[in-house]
Formats: sequence, structure tokens, C-alpha cells
Amino acid sequence: MKLLITSIGKRVQLIKYLKRNCTIVGVDSGDNAPAANFVNKFYKIPRFTDERYVDTILSICKEEAIDLLIPLHEYEFDILCKSRSKFKSVETTLLLSNKKIIDVCQNKLNTYNFFMENDIGSPESYSKETIINILKAANLKHEENENIIKDFLEREFNLVFPLIVKPINGMGSSGVFKVNSVKELEFFIDYVKRPIIQEYIEGPEYTIDVLCDLTGKPISIVPRERLEIRSGEVSKTRTVLHKEIIKETYRVIECLMKLVDASEEAAVMGPYTIQCKVTEDNRIKFIEINPRFGGGVPLTFEAEVDYGKYFNMMIKGENIEPIIGQFEEMTMLRYDDAVFIR
Repeated sequence: MKLLITSIGKRVQLIKYLKRNCTIVGVDSGDNAPAANFVNKFYKIPRFTDERYVDTILSICKEEAIDLLIPLHEYEFDILCKSRSKFKSVETTLLLSNKKIIDVCQNKLNTYNFFMENDIGSPESYSKETIINILKAANLKHEENENIIKDFLEREFNLVFPLIVKPINGMGSSGVFKVNSVKELEFFIDYVKRPIIQEYIEGPEYTIDVLCDLTGKPISIVPRERLEIRSGEVSKTRTVLHKEIIKETYRVIECLMKLVDASEEAAVMGPYTIQCKVTEDNRIKFIEINPRFGGGVPLTFEAEVDYGKYFNMMIKGENIEPIIGQFEEMTMLRYDDAVFIR
């Protein structure tokens, strides 16, 4: 079968694993995407903001007889969702969830509200407007004792430092700041464009690689403990058979499915990357849901969850038996490599 993957950039490991069972056509708007040297065929395309973007990808899908279209960059999701029927008309399946699901995932305040509505553990989160109103209500002055201020905020508003300030629609660790004082909080809620403010959770962080079939049924759920992060991507990580995380992640997917009618096309489908932290008293706090591949997903492939195999089965309409909890526990240590072009 043929996959078209967008925004391939540096996703060399991902492409190498998918090529085991699939022919890969890669596209990117950049002139020097390293991964272009590893796909079966590469096309340079306009940026997603260009009016030619969809028609260009559509033309490639038709010419190459693409079975599955998998976008990697979140900024592409909306425009591709709106064009789903166009791709279907050339017999290409867009492996991306319903627009309602995308709206929940791409806005972290929407994600938090989704967690709260479904009684899913998550760090307390606040909009910029809420924080401004709390600070106004407290009538705080910078010359006051910082400890007195913090005690007041915790007692009256359950606002406990440190806090995390990050973009409401951000990706990776870009624009994420840990703040320890009121002064820092006031500065960073203005510095970060469209911020969300979250309770800081102490404890190990996990990324969960989830793969769902075309009906929304989870095929695989693999928790990975994040051991070291570099430039927003995991550089050291290990798969962990954490049964409670797997159980709660399954429930997250079930709750997402309830957001759309059974009659609607493309509810929850394809790859997901879900993040959580586990507190000292073993409570699971979910932070983000991303309807795409995570940077560390090659570890899940290596741990014997072959996404390419299941993509083939999806396109053929074959029954897929879930393999939840069936993976090898192992560690991945990532390093830089290079492509040399003469």
C-alpha cells in the first residue's frame, strides 16, 4: 500500500519503520528536508497557508494512487479535515480524526474542559482572563511580602506556585515557562501569546502512543516514560507496562468517541500521542492529547507494535484484534545523524 506523509522534515526514523510494510511518498514545503532522502518518492509542495496546498496534495494522491494520507504537522489539520471528501473522491483515506476531536485536542483549554467534563484527572488550568481577575481581586502589590501573597492566593483561590505558562495551541516545549512568583506570572501571561496557565505537577512524565482503527477502536496503547527531553523532543525514553495508565488512556479514547455521533465519519482514528504525569501518590494527571505521531513513536515500533502492518489491514478492511498491553519493555537513546549531499 501507499502512504503519503506530510511535513516529513526530520522524521527519518518514522519513515524507515513505515517503509517495512508500505511505500512512502513524502511531501514538505522546505527545500532541504532530511527525510526526503529516505522516502520512496518526494514532492516539494506549497505551505499549508498557500491556496494551492490542498489541490497540490490532492493531485499527488491521484497520480500516486495513495491509500492513506497522514499529516504530521498540527497546523495542517483543519484545512485537511475540511477537504476530507475531496481525498475520498480519489480513493485516499485521510487518517485524521473528526473536526470536533481536533478542536478539543488543539486548544489546551478545550482539552482541560474535556478532561473535567469526563472526570479525567488533569492539572488545574486557567485562562489568562481568569488569572488577571484573580490578581485583581486579590489587589496585590509588588512591594508586599511574596510569601504572604502566595499564601493568600493558595487560601482564597487554590492557586499554588510554581505554575506552568504555555501557548494554548503550542507544540512541544516551545514557549513553555515554569513561573515561581507573581511577578513572573504577570510577565509571562503577557509574553506568551494566547497562554494557558496550569498547575505544576511533580512526578514522572509519560507519553502514550495510541493507534486506533478506522472505527475508533484502540488497537495499541504504549506508555513511554520521558527520561530526557532536548529541544522539545524526547531524546531518552522507555516503554513501561503501566497498567493503570493504559486503562485510563483507553477511557480517554472512549470519552473522545462520545463527542461525535455514531453516524459521523472519521470519529477517532489513526495515531495519537497523549501526555500525562503520575503524582507521588500515584494519581494520573493527563496534560495533552495530540492526534498525530509523537517524536518518540519509533520506540513503540521497535517494541513490536508495527503500525504499517495495521495500516495495511485497515485499507483492506480486515478485522484487527487489539494488542493492548502487548509490547516489549525497552529503552531508546536517540542521537543525531546526518545526510551528505554533493
